Amino acid sequence: MKKISFIKELLLNLSKKEKIIPSKFHYDLKGSKYFEKITKTKEYYITRIEKKILRKISKKINLIFGKNLTFVEFGSGSTDKIHILLNNQVRFYVPLDISLDFIKQSMKKLYRSFPKLKILPTYCDYTKYIKLPKNISKTKIGFFLGSSIGNFYNKNEKKFLKNAKKTLGKKSFLFIGVDLIKNVQILKKAYNDKGNFTARFNLNLINIMNKKAKTKLRLKDFSYIATFNKEKNSMENFIISKKNQIFFVNKKKFHLKKDEKIQTEISNKFTISKFSQLARSSGWNVKKHWKDAKSYYAVFLLQA
Repeated sequence: MKKISFIKELLLNLSKKEKIIPSKFHYDLKGSKYFEKITKTKEYYITRIEKKILRKISKKINLIFGKNLTFVEFGSGSTDKIHILLNNQVRFYVPLDISLDFIKQSMKKLYRSFPKLKILPTYCDYTKYIKLPKNISKTKIGFFLGSSIGNFYNKNEKKFLKNAKKTLGKKSFLFIGVDLIKNVQILKKAYNDKGNFTARFNLNLINIMNKKAKTKLRLKDFSYIATFNKEKNSMENFIISKKNQIFFVNKKKFHLKKDEKIQTEISNKFTISKFSQLARSSGWNVKKHWKDAKSYYAVFLLQA
């Protein structure tokens, strides 16, 4: 993804009445490493539960899909989860990610574990339509894990699902992780971990803005907060300006008042029926879903 894309989206979203920085921009190398630390915290249940579900699914991959498979992962990150699902019947793995450095770092581990696997990393904004490499096997199975489907603003999750279907093509499949509605206190703890990794992850956006847009902001002039929006059934993360300040993006001046918030992430929560409806309205057929015993989390299998 080109640098200008970041600046364009930054200008657009900071010009709104309620300022936003899209969460997909969290993932430079430092941000990606912070997120990996979040997934290992006691409070963040999503990764632990999802991995347990994926281990069950891994035993059935070949029975469901057969041989000569291509795995396509949207937002591949550390590839820890795809590692659970890979086997000798998977010929191609296409990781799509916004962080080029993190893709390169993650691929080394996969090469060691699966030396015959053909890995075709693609640096891109995976939320849009992506033209996949040529000469990969026809049976394409997509993965969008970590409940990332909940991170879209303004119903853009439907746009992503439609783009993913176009990317993967006819007769393809998509596994997608979905965080379910649950006790609010469990959610609040998950996004306010005791190690402050979630806070650092969100505040790292200041470093990213300084690097990519030359904003010259200071990390110490911001704080972090996560709150639950009952009306939307979502956790919402913000960085807050500690003082009145001015900064520039591409020569455009922006004012931040003391205590003004910039939303850095939204994490929408779903019911099984609500997500099923979303998937169908985006052109997918819902084939199956797996969930944990407490109904905290689900993994859906969709078919184009």
